[in-house]
Amino acid sequence: MEIAVVALAVVVGALVKSVTGIGLPPIAIPVLAVFVGPQEAIVIMTLSTIVTNAYLSWAYRDAAGESRHLATMVLAGVVGAPFGVYFLTSLDASVIGLVLGTTVLIYVAFSLWKPDLAIDEATARRSAIPVGLAGGALQGATGLSSVVLASYIHALGISPRAFVFTISMLFQVFAVVQAIGFVVAGSYTTDIVVASVVATVAATIVLALGTRLSPKVSPRVFHRLVLGVLTLSAARLLYDAFK
Repeated sequence: MEIAVVALAVVVGALVKSVTGIGLPPIAIPVLAVFVGPQEAIVIMTLSTIVTNAYLSWAYRDAAGESRHLATMVLAGVVGAPFGVYFLTSLDASVIGLVLGTTVLIYVAFSLWKPDLAIDEATARRSAIPVGLAGGALQGATGLSSVVLASYIHALGISPRAFVFTISMLFQVFAVVQAIGFVVAGSYTTDIVVASVVATVAATIVLALGTRLSPKVSPRVFHRLVLGVLTLSAARLLYDAFK
């Protein structure tokens, strides 16, 4: 039963990710954490994150020209990721979760209220570095950088394919930095490596099948799916803050 639940979470997360570029860690990690613990769940899903994002980055590479401020966010995120655990554990985790979760829900509400909501170029340029830093820090500490990165990229108003390419490239770089940190920390035991490989194989197969569905998904449905994943991520942060 436990294996079936975890497998279902990975399959659903990979299917959502195949269309939107996000969804695998936010859906799979909370379920997996119930059975193996939060830290182990994050470590296990890191390999899946690297492989699936490499696949999506290549599959959506034709939209690279539409991507905005990607290099700035990547560089800022690489700086933020190694220090994420230190800074976030030095602060009150419940307060961080409360503020971040509430902020994301407010953004989702505004996006539903005004579907054409988008930030201007000047604001996007000024925000790229802090967003990258925050995304890298959150990825290093929780594996859930999507609450910051996806909100920002969604607000840029770019096409669905450009969204998937941009978010996949960011997740890929941050996850590699995160994985290196786990290797240095000795987090990869034999059992975790086996679980990581199994989760990665399952997620990649579903992803390959799911990407065939993405051309059939309208921009309206795409954006609703993105907002849905953001809502789930924010809900998890708020749950962790109040439990």
